[in-house]
Amino acid sequence: MSNYPLGRNAQRGMVLILIAFIIGLGAAAFMFKMFNASNLQAAQDEKTMRVLNEAKAALIAWSVSHPNYPGQMPYPDRNGDGNYDGYSDCFATNLSFSYSFLLGRLPIHGLDPNCNNHGITVTAALGADFRAASGEPLWYAVSKNLVHDYSGSGSNPIINPGVADMTTDWIEVVDRNGNVISDRVAAVIIAPGPPVDTQNRSSAAPEAKEYLDRIVRSADGMPFKNYGYPINQLDDNQFIIGEDERNVSGSDNTFQKPYYFNDKLVYITIDELIYALEKRVLQETRQALKSYYQSKTYYPFAAGYGLVANSNQCVQGNLRGLLPVNAPSAHTCSCSSTPAARVCNCNFSVVSSIAFTRTSGNFVATGSASNAPTGACSVAASDRKTCTCTGEGSCKRTGGTVQFSCDECGRCEAKVAGINRFSTTGSFSVSTGGCSNTTNQATCSNSTNGTFTLAACGATQVITSLPTVGGLLPAWYLQNEWQKYITYAVSSDCVSGSICSSASSPPKITVGVNNNVSALVATSLASPSGASCDISSYLSTVENTNVIVSNGKQDPVYGSTQPKTSTNTDQIVVVSP
Repeated sequence: MSNYPLGRNAQRGMVLILIAFIIGLGAAAFMFKMFNASNLQAAQDEKTMRVLNEAKAALIAWSVSHPNYPGQMPYPDRNGDGNYDGYSDCFATNLSFSYSFLLGRLPIHGLDPNCNNHGITVTAALGADFRAASGEPLWYAVSKNLVHDYSGSGSNPIINPGVADMTTDWIEVVDRNGNVISDRVAAVIIAPGPPVDTQNRSSAAPEAKEYLDRIVRSADGMPFKNYGYPINQLDDNQFIIGEDERNVSGSDNTFQKPYYFNDKLVYITIDELIYALEKRVLQETRQALKSYYQSKTYYPFAAGYGLVANSNQCVQGNLRGLLPVNAPSAHTCSCSSTPAARVCNCNFSVVSSIAFTRTSGNFVATGSASNAPTGACSVAASDRKTCTCTGEGSCKRTGGTVQFSCDECGRCEAKVAGINRFSTTGSFSVSTGGCSNTTNQATCSNSTNGTFTLAACGATQVITSLPTVGGLLPAWYLQNEWQKYITYAVSSDCVSGSICSSASSPPKITVGVNNNVSALVATSLASPSGASCDISSYLSTVENTNVIVSNGKQDPVYGSTQPKTSTNTDQIVVVSP
């Protein structure tokens, strides 16, 4: 072993090794720190998004379960009263509505006690003090379409599937470039991050702009603001799902720099809200029908589709249609003898079939697409003078010209002379002019004007005929006109005069694999269009709409409720068993 000291070169090498070790150790420490920071950011973002989604679920549940106004949303907790106290703030009756009333913090308690005399009570809290990972309370904006109007005498919005057809005042959510993600938004919930730029949150109740951020595009200088435009207003009803500033590189020229944005946002569409609300409405309907049955030992007949003059009024013998909440007077049908327009009107929800027999000449029973019967009309080879329709369709002569046709609402027109015969499982009465009747059939010549009448359902054939405390249906149900959106079907052995049993004859209704259903109710996001008589305006899936429905006749097979898709929005609830 040498006793000589290390040479200068060797000493220099050791120093370089030591320096490299120190540099490497520092780099490793830096990388470890950055790795931890990245993990911390991801964990915080994950927590914030979890809280946002929990708050979304709580807000939907609160709205749907409200005891008096299901579907209505609360106003935010605003700073107009000098604080953010967690209560939903109304506005004074002497004030005009302002969009600024629709933005504030998410209310976690209930209605401001000073608002209880304004027509709506927010009776329950959301159940938790929802906060972002940063510790900040969540913010909230709501569509004007879903809140109580406190101005003047005050009013509550009508909330049913028809509200989804409204074209104004929904919130619009856009991406960081201004591209629309959804323009059918009922409410947004926003988690603000730590203060950015000049935001100052030191006052007692800072404005929204001190919490919520904006993005400015480089291309046109257009600002997108989560606090509205102009400042603290919602006149544009637009909010952003943007890129967190920590994830935007300095070389990204999409935005004007410096770039300040760290909000996180979730939203509720009106379709999501109505779909959830329908579940409650169907259960309320089911319970009302079960209570009716317990009292009567049978279910009521259905109302007709599209009976504008007899809205939701029970139709004697009808097994599928709308929910019967009104007892009608007798339903009168009429026929006109004008040669240019020999028209009879009698809704297919009232009659099971309309058969027209020509005075002379024949219809085509079968043939090419150009002259064969169409739709729900048919011609028997044994009687080519008669066209029978159970719904919308037509019958033609050999040359392909339509000689008799009916629309979905039972308006039937003949181009030639003949006799109309109407059949029902109810009972006809009181004929005039060119019409006569037996119990189940009315006959009208189209050479003379005439009328005939379908006997009314009894007053007890509606589910509102059994007043209990508050009635079988809650007040909000009828006030919001949900009965216009509920399809109701009943087995023919479970109506008045029958014994509802488990017997298979006559056939029960089938829902999925359950073939012993006595009654059902269903609804869909598909909203009825005006006075439509077509079931496809009320339900959407093929299994539920594939057969024309008429008085005393129905397709008894329905599909069970499946996960919601863009083409499958039907929800079915079995009433019994």
